Amino acid sequence: MRRLSVAALAVAVVSVLAVAASPSVARAAEPCWQRVLDDWTKDGKIDGQYSTRCLRQAIKNTPEDLRDYSSIDDDIQAALLGHYGASAKNGPNDRGGGSGTGGTGGKPLTPAEAKHQAEHAVPHAGTAQSVPDTSRPLPLPLLILASVALAAMLAAASPPLIQRLRTRFPRTRAAPQPDR
Repeated sequence: MRRLSVAALAVAVVSVLAVAASPSVARAAEPCWQRVLDDWTKDGKIDGQYSTRCLRQAIKNTPEDLRDYSSIDDDIQAALLGHYGASAKNGPNDRGGGSGTGGTGGKPLTPAEAKHQAEHAVPHAGTAQSVPDTSRPLPLPLLILASVALAAMLAAASPPLIQRLRTRFPRTRAAPQPDR
């Protein structure tokens, strides 16, 4: 009887340790926005299905360097578009005109399909082809900085130039007359 209870206790301890050490338990403790970021950092795509709350939190918690130097925000937005395309037909009032699921037969859009639809809706977005022809080749702050620098250089160079001109072209003044 004693051996049976010790064996049962050992099996219970081993099973509790196995459950506690499993990756799914560690994964559940991780916030959902972190799972979205981890999913994207694996291969540059969001492959899983996440709630809109998780995707919005992922946008808010995206590190600044990823936001600046990668397409993670665009990819999360595409996943949000895919989620909304699956849940809302044509906006909140459904005024007709299409299924809203992107022609996928009623099933939700994957993030890749949503990104493809977004690229199709706005061709060449974010490329040099999307820049209008009338835009300035140089940014306005850079032009202002160059103007200020030029004015400072002229102000610094003016005293030697004035001195050189005075020596080259002396003024001829009449000598002062003493008072009589």
